[in-house]
Amino acid sequence: MLYEIVKSAAIAEPKVSVVIPVYNVIRYIDETIDSLLNQTLKEIEIVLVDDGSSDGSLERIIEIANAHDNIVVVKEPNAGPGTARNNGLAVAKGKYISFVDSDDILPEKALEIMYHAAETEQVGVVTGISVSFNSSRSWFIGGHFKKGVFKKGRKSLVKNPEMLYTLGPCNKLYRADVVKDIGFPTSIKVAEDHPFVLEAYLKSGDIYTVDEIIYNYRAREDEGDVSLSQIVKSDPYVSFKDIIESTKLSDPLFTKYVENPIALAKIRTDYYDRIVSTDIWPAYKGIIMEGNAGTQVKMFDAFYDLVDSMDVNLYNSLGVLQRLLTFETINRYTFIKEKARPNYLRALKLAYSKLDPGSMNKLLSSNFPKEVRAGQKAANRNSVRPIYNRLAVRKAGTVVSAGFEKVVVGTWKKIQDMSRNLYARRIAFPIYKLGQKQDKIVFLTNKHDILADSFKAVYDEVLKQKPDYEVVGYLKQPKRSVRELLSLYKDVATAKYVFLDDYYRQMYGLTTSNGTEVIQLWHAAGAFKKFGFSSIGYADSNTESFERAAHKNYSKVVVSSSEIVPFYADAFDVPEKDVVPLGVPRTDRFFNEDYKAYIKASFLGKYPYLKGKKIITYAPTFRGGPGERQNFVMNLNIRRLAEQLGDEYALILKMHPSVTRGVGVPFDLQEFAFNMSREDINDVLINTDILITDYSSVVFDFSIMEKPVLFYAYDLENYLGERNFYYDYEAFVPGPIVRTNDEIISAIETNDFDLDKVRAFKKRFFDDLDGKSAERIVRELIK
Repeated sequence: MLYEIVKSAAIAEPKVSVVIPVYNVIRYIDETIDSLLNQTLKEIEIVLVDDGSSDGSLERIIEIANAHDNIVVVKEPNAGPGTARNNGLAVAKGKYISFVDSDDILPEKALEIMYHAAETEQVGVVTGISVSFNSSRSWFIGGHFKKGVFKKGRKSLVKNPEMLYTLGPCNKLYRADVVKDIGFPTSIKVAEDHPFVLEAYLKSGDIYTVDEIIYNYRAREDEGDVSLSQIVKSDPYVSFKDIIESTKLSDPLFTKYVENPIALAKIRTDYYDRIVSTDIWPAYKGIIMEGNAGTQVKMFDAFYDLVDSMDVNLYNSLGVLQRLLTFETINRYTFIKEKARPNYLRALKLAYSKLDPGSMNKLLSSNFPKEVRAGQKAANRNSVRPIYNRLAVRKAGTVVSAGFEKVVVGTWKKIQDMSRNLYARRIAFPIYKLGQKQDKIVFLTNKHDILADSFKAVYDEVLKQKPDYEVVGYLKQPKRSVRELLSLYKDVATAKYVFLDDYYRQMYGLTTSNGTEVIQLWHAAGAFKKFGFSSIGYADSNTESFERAAHKNYSKVVVSSSEIVPFYADAFDVPEKDVVPLGVPRTDRFFNEDYKAYIKASFLGKYPYLKGKKIITYAPTFRGGPGERQNFVMNLNIRRLAEQLGDEYALILKMHPSVTRGVGVPFDLQEFAFNMSREDINDVLINTDILITDYSSVVFDFSIMEKPVLFYAYDLENYLGERNFYYDYEAFVPGPIVRTNDEIISAIETNDFDLDKVRAFKKRFFDDLDGKSAERIVRELIK
């Protein structure tokens, strides 16, 4: 774009060049320029780029510039802020570049603080705290505060995805060699800054955040005096269109700069989650409520293209997009104009076709499961009639049959004295078993509400090896409707393969047909504590009839090694030939170097206090029966460990999922100990240097990494009475057994570990150490 330098600056080598696009801001420009002239950092160049102003702004900035030898004035025909910033960037001579909008204000020390940080930390981008203000007050920016954007320290976009919530070009200092050849897109006016800032972050590598207020954003108050940041509310379609175009420019940058495929997938997920929830969502609502048929058509077509461009894994990681396209839009369906409804249906069909069982389960766990089902029916039938029916039913406050399994549902209504579970199991399930078997795989679990652990690994492999199979899942749900319960039993009755990862209450006592293979992918590796039939007679055990009802249908049980085949055969009362040592799919990630590198980097971003520390993880199992497991008595003395081990170590607490109470970290020890019970156990283990456990099967997983393990068995005798073990505990465990906190500290300080025992343990309990368990399971068991 052509531009003209109206007035040059005398400063030859400024430390910082501040670029300001100027367009019709005669009311504000003096205050903005004054805030720059008053900076404590004096070696600065101020580059004012007039973008075709018609209110006297150009004349005013020339007048001010003539009184100051460090101000440059550039003028151009009106082309938008992107072009103005590009031209200012071309003119700027500073070692560092900063952008300021022409109605905003910089605190007087802002540039000095950021410049000092850039020079000291040697990073390409420095950020800081921003506040918004108007004529009466100022306030922290909510999104920045909630996401932790203000947190001081060294960061990177991959390790600190919260930086995606500060994608404006202002409130930052850029090293010129990082951004000089980037440039802002000139074809859009909303979110045009996102590709620029993202590439600056990615190209810079390291970013540094100062914990000082370095920018004041003006929130304009007068009607008609609208800044670009407020266009979303005033013209939602312009905003939506530009945001979609911005994503097309931004997304390829991740592939360009992020080499680790795991990190790449995660940062793309974080990016789209931020864009949909923060930018697209308000624009979408504005377009829906505005009621313009033409813009609604364009919006739904754009959504179709967006979903179509996403791979299945990316789409299924974006719950906010799934919610928007399903029940959020169905709840607003009456605002969609008739002309736009076919376009919505087209987008809806694609949205449902890409859902995996975990994503579908999350939608059904929302407050609008009936709307989700109505959308699914509309997609399957290529008709909006189910949506109309659902809205009519909701309005009338009655329940109308939509024709689902008319015979079964009709019979259900006539039976008043049976529970729905009894009816579904005793009457519906046998009827469904008479149907023809389908190329269908069903995942059943009450442990997770998404596809997780081994299920996720096997599901991904099914998509690769067996794409013609239909895959459905019934995952953890607080409550199922009658129709959902009947769907579950119909799918189990007609599927060729059913995968479990634990006890599954809904299957107890059922007898599946000969054509259905029920495959147990037990959630724990190895064989440590006795369970199932093996534990009958101990304090924490079930009855024989209960165990038989739970395990009677297993066709295959998958384990990690040949040595433990007899134990699992006994635990589930199945023939040894049906226990197959194919591996534990969730441990495949331990052999993925890209995954481990990403997890280590992201942990340091999330928990910066761990940097440079040796990490000790305490991961005990639960105690007691089902009614007692949520409580845990912490015998580990966190304070004593902190005092004795010092700054060299950090402690992670990772409780069993059953434990919900009894775990806390004293306030003054929160830079030493971290409760990560909600983190994925495998991700915690990847970051662990020394594991402290007791009777948990986590030792099998951790042995793969050949690192030290301590066994804190302070209550061994009591636990033997609860569960007992398959092996003699003291001869079996691959590390020192300790009974007191002093013994823990001594073992760590003296490095009293024999890693050869850990390696032998690993080889003993994993037949295949290749990260291909899921691949083997699908290849060997799914025909």
